[in-house]
Amino acid sequence: MREWSVATRFFMGVLSLTLLAVVALTLALYLDATRQAVHTAQERTASLSAALAVDPFVIEAVQAPHPTELLQPFAEAVMSASSVDFVTFMDTDRTRYTHRYKSEIGGTFAGPIDEALKHGTVNQTNNGPLGVTIRGITPIYGESGAVVALVSTGVTVEHSNLLLLQRIPLILGIAGTMLVAGAIMAFGIRRYLRRVTFGRGPEQIGQMYAFYDAVLHTVDDGMLLLGRSGDLVLYNDRARELLGSALRVSQVATKARSRRRAPVGELPVELREVLASGETVEDEVVTLGDRVLLVSHRPVVGDESTGGSARSLGTLVVLRDRTELLKLTSELDSLHTMSDALRSQTHEHANRLHTMVTLFELGRGEEAVRFAAADVKVDQELTDRVLESIDEPVLAALLLGKSAQASERGIELSIVADGRIAAGSFDVQDAVTILGNLIDNAMDAAGEQEMAERRWVEIEMLASPEELVVRVTDGGAGLGGVAPEQVLRRGYTKKSDGSGGASVRGVGLALVHQAVRRSGGTLQLEDGVAANEGARFTVVLPTSAADLVEDDMSSERRDQR
Repeated sequence: MREWSVATRFFMGVLSLTLLAVVALTLALYLDATRQAVHTAQERTASLSAALAVDPFVIEAVQAPHPTELLQPFAEAVMSASSVDFVTFMDTDRTRYTHRYKSEIGGTFAGPIDEALKHGTVNQTNNGPLGVTIRGITPIYGESGAVVALVSTGVTVEHSNLLLLQRIPLILGIAGTMLVAGAIMAFGIRRYLRRVTFGRGPEQIGQMYAFYDAVLHTVDDGMLLLGRSGDLVLYNDRARELLGSALRVSQVATKARSRRRAPVGELPVELREVLASGETVEDEVVTLGDRVLLVSHRPVVGDESTGGSARSLGTLVVLRDRTELLKLTSELDSLHTMSDALRSQTHEHANRLHTMVTLFELGRGEEAVRFAAADVKVDQELTDRVLESIDEPVLAALLLGKSAQASERGIELSIVADGRIAAGSFDVQDAVTILGNLIDNAMDAAGEQEMAERRWVEIEMLASPEELVVRVTDGGAGLGGVAPEQVLRRGYTKKSDGSGGASVRGVGLALVHQAVRRSGGTLQLEDGVAANEGARFTVVLPTSAADLVEDDMSSERRDQR
């Protein structure tokens, strides 16, 4: 019994209930048919007795000197014509004038007649020479109004049961129809329950629920379960933590007693756009507030082990928080950029040092001095121009490092600064995240143009007392047909496949979008604004007027190797 599935248990229960109902109904129909058979026999005998009692021939015959000679043939004719088992005429002292068995004529009628003498026609069930009979007794009145005789007609119980047997096929037909209909209904419900429960028993379902509920609350990833119609069915604690107030469901859906469905429309718009495609997605970047989430969703398909075909039950959405990891990755990338810049400068300085040593060995000291002075002048001018406008040492070091990195990759990096960027006017970590990722994306886009005559990236930084505007433009292929609004809204992460769009790659843009939002700024993306331009990112960050000092002297644009 414990191994039976829910479907089998329900089938046996419904079948047993149907069988019990059929037995009860059959018994009720049988009892009703018995009652109807007795009632029909009583009505027929009473009516026949009443009709015979008023027959003029009968009234005259019972008062004749020899009633039996006149009434016995008449009684036999009535019995044959009316299908009754006996017709008995009797005197008021119960002496029989007629009987089915002639040997009983002259004997005493079996049964009381007092009630008939007082009240007229009555019905009785008594035991007589023919066995137990259902009879009707009626007094016969003479011309003076006095009772001169009585007449009794009746049928045996066996005869009445023959009438009952005529109804037995109908009763059995009704019972069989109900039993078959109940069995078909129970079988259909069994198939349905077997399909939706995958042939499992209630103990297995309860155990699975307990295990899955424990897993759901324990895993570190957020999980959302969507129904086939797209409504939010279930979510775990981690999902509520990641989505925060954006998940507006009045009750905790993970508790069975308070579970309710909520429309997907209550989910954040960024997440709804990922789910709207209906396709399987793996680790798509979505920015929600100050979090960067990797979203995966795949259909939940029913089990085929029960013999049915697989079917979609809904969608499983997995949310992984990568905010801290990506932040650390960004910082590590910045350190790599610094180390690459130092390595490039070391390599370049070694080349220059070897050149100067060789010039000295060749006896060309003056040329060696001029070469060294020119090289120092170029580096110093770049450093002076950056430090002249940027007081924040981390940001200045980042730009100088990117300049050296671009020079090594053969990309012309131009830095234009207007105004003075004071230290402490904005969050350094956010600024490094924004500027570092935008420059990396721009250099990747420009570096893919191997056949171009000139590969370049331009950085513009415009400072005012209220805001800092950072504009990064590359000479790449642009977005490759992707709408800028879609890229910014969804945190576009597709890697370049050689067809363009390399300026929006990896998770860098998601980090930029997150840092800009956290700083209260804005991010704008334009594609191909001018000729030979790729993507142009414009970031506006609010600053403090006390931390910024306007500088009327604007530095000129300088192109670096």
